[in-house]
Amino acid sequence: MRLKWVFFINVLLLLLAAWGFIPIYSFAMHVANVIKGESTGEWINITPTIIFLFICIGVGNLMYRHNAKKHKRMLLKLFMPAEFSEQDEREKMINAHACRKVYLFMPLIFGIILFLMGLYPFLADTFPSYPMLLLFIFPIAQITIYYLSVRNKF
Repeated sequence: MRLKWVFFINVLLLLLAAWGFIPIYSFAMHVANVIKGESTGEWINITPTIIFLFICIGVGNLMYRHNAKKHKRMLLKLFMPAEFSEQDEREKMINAHACRKVYLFMPLIFGIILFLMGLYPFLADTFPSYPMLLLFIFPIAQITIYYLSVRNKF
């Protein structure tokens, strides 16, 4: 049950990140239009970015406190996934098998993303943040493959 919650929280955080980065992408496009001299005078909504930053600060604080006892280095305290704190040999084998599956599926996922990127010229006018969403398919696919592999082994 814990594994399922960790999976859903990770996917939810990635979706929130995508939601938070879309205004940043729109802002970059707006700045590019201003530099080109094609300014339309529209405003950028930064509310999702601010909400995302507050959530990141909270999650980072929780991760730091949770990992403070396990690791001595600051970066390891923040970024070491809980999946890599194995207790025994069986968990190490399951983790190694899941990481191997993720590694083997990455060329397939990358090919799918490249194909979907080819559709961008047709969607550029109606959905300008399409590349940003495609960027987030990669980590969501990695997390999904990892957790499905671990779930099948338990």
